[in-house]
Amino acid sequence: MEAFAVVHWADSVMESSGNYYSRNKHRSCFSNKQILGKPSIMPDFGESVCAWAPREIGRNDFIAVGFKDAINVKQVAIYESLNPGAITKVTLYGEGKDTLIFSNSNPRQISRKGRMLNIFIPQTSFKVDKVRIDINTMRYRDFYQIDAVAISDETAAIVPQINLSKDVVEVGELENLGPNVNSRYSELAPVIAHDGRTLYFTRENHPQNYGVQNIWFSEMDSSGNFQPAQNIGAPLNTAYHSFAISILPDDNSMLVGNVYHPDGRQTEGFSMTYRQGDTWSFPEKLEVEDYYNNARGSYALASNGKILVLSVDRRDGLGGNDLYVSFLQENGKWSVPKNLGSDINTTDSEDSPYLAADGVTLYFSSGGFPGYGSNDIFVTKRLDDTWQKWSEPVNLGPKINTRGWDAYFTVTASGDYAYFVSSRKGSEDIYRVKLPASLKPERVVLIVGKVINSKTNKPVAATILYENLLTGKTIGEARSNPKNGEYKIALPAGEKYGFRAEVKNFIPINENIDLRNLENYDELKRDLYLVPLEQGQTVRINNIFFNTGEYELLQESFAELERLVKILKENSTIKIKLLGHTDNIGSRGDNLKLSKDRANSVKEFLIKNGITEDRIVTQGFGFSKPIATNKTEEGRAKNRRVEFNILEK
Repeated sequence: MEAFAVVHWADSVMESSGNYYSRNKHRSCFSNKQILGKPSIMPDFGESVCAWAPREIGRNDFIAVGFKDAINVKQVAIYESLNPGAITKVTLYGEGKDTLIFSNSNPRQISRKGRMLNIFIPQTSFKVDKVRIDINTMRYRDFYQIDAVAISDETAAIVPQINLSKDVVEVGELENLGPNVNSRYSELAPVIAHDGRTLYFTRENHPQNYGVQNIWFSEMDSSGNFQPAQNIGAPLNTAYHSFAISILPDDNSMLVGNVYHPDGRQTEGFSMTYRQGDTWSFPEKLEVEDYYNNARGSYALASNGKILVLSVDRRDGLGGNDLYVSFLQENGKWSVPKNLGSDINTTDSEDSPYLAADGVTLYFSSGGFPGYGSNDIFVTKRLDDTWQKWSEPVNLGPKINTRGWDAYFTVTASGDYAYFVSSRKGSEDIYRVKLPASLKPERVVLIVGKVINSKTNKPVAATILYENLLTGKTIGEARSNPKNGEYKIALPAGEKYGFRAEVKNFIPINENIDLRNLENYDELKRDLYLVPLEQGQTVRINNIFFNTGEYELLQESFAELERLVKILKENSTIKIKLLGHTDNIGSRGDNLKLSKDRANSVKEFLIKNGITEDRIVTQGFGFSKPIATNKTEEGRAKNRRVEFNILEK
């Protein structure tokens, strides 16, 4: 049958005789609420904290579950997930009526492996909204559990199913990365750079390690082959356990595990480190408000550097490790972790999150959904900005997941390849695999380039900021490599962006890109220029926008001009000349007037925002000073511009 197409799963507990309670586990483990919804495990995986267990064996118990949508029933399915055979009666209720549909006078353990008890009956004459299940475990010596209860008006047998994508068969063949990456020691926790050209990972017990676990990396050559791995060295590697968590798209900013102390100690937490030419800076602690974790954690930093996903065990969790999110605040600290909710968190543990470059596709490991082993890797999509609504997690399939504990999954920005660890051949090795379309992240563009001093043409170490042009909100940042000025940022499809480099005593020339109609992953080269804050320098104001033939500023221009206001206020002696230019469409006179009017519109904005009129003069040039050909639309767009010249500093 189609996956649960006409099946209603119990969504409320009406009453029960109680449930098993373990002092060593979360209060929700084995509770009667675990019987609600779809199955959490497959039949041959034994005991699960995500299934209901009666208070104790050797007695009579019952549970009654409700259904929001009452239907005329032809089938009841009860998933006895551990030691089936204890059910003595099943009774249906609805519209003031009831009927007994199953009885068993000889309750006993049939097997340890779970089963779906499918009870087929002639269609009920009344709409059913409640099912009561009576059980007897007098002859049991072991745990008994029920994972789920369903009703249906169809006769096709309901069975537990793993939620797979329709194109899961298109998952590629696993590729072991070979001896340049894998060794006879354990390779763990891979982190692939967004461009796919550098792999960071943890290597355990290697003789070249500073301690038990160290960070190593391998770079891809021009032929697409990974070169011999290298130990990343101090200060990241110490005598303690060292491991990489996330690398930002710039390949210059890395989140690493633990808090590093000047005396060489490491304590629980996480820290940021930044590339300094051929080395990395001493890691700086990330301050998360009200951070605590009652178990071993795992983490992921979003590609914009402003969102942290955490797998931690906290008091408000659903059980075991749950997934949480924390946001970078204006004061430089991170917000109190917020639980991602029951769409993806279960009473079992959710581990090893990886938030893809699109900011909405989340890969994680869980034992709380049907799968092939104790923990499988799943993918889900964030549905809104509450971080509480997610698509139903999809299992990545049997080529990736095994009967063991599978986790630590990382994906390139293009989504073409995923990297993960597997011990399917004995020791932990790193593999990669090609993903089909449905398991890939959403489309992004990877912008690559250098930050350059426009006067000297030399590289500059700078912070790169990018914003939503329509809202003016800064949504991410990156850093350029101090040695060569190289930077990268990943921009998700669907928005219009502005981006720029910033450093003291320079004025940025901002760039913009419209990704509202992006169809495929792409990589684009855009160098970012910084103009020295000196008399005589001319700066193009890129991110201001007008309708064709008009001079009124559009809303997406305001963020750019507000930055110019800030520069002028911080440098109160500067005087500027605003220079308006057009393309050659239309008459000379009309374009001359339009260029003057546009320059004056910018002047009016500056004055309204606190810049005195005596510091600003304007001039229009029409189409007399093109910087590109007027024979193409691309060239004409470059010629339609407003610049300013620094007259006095």
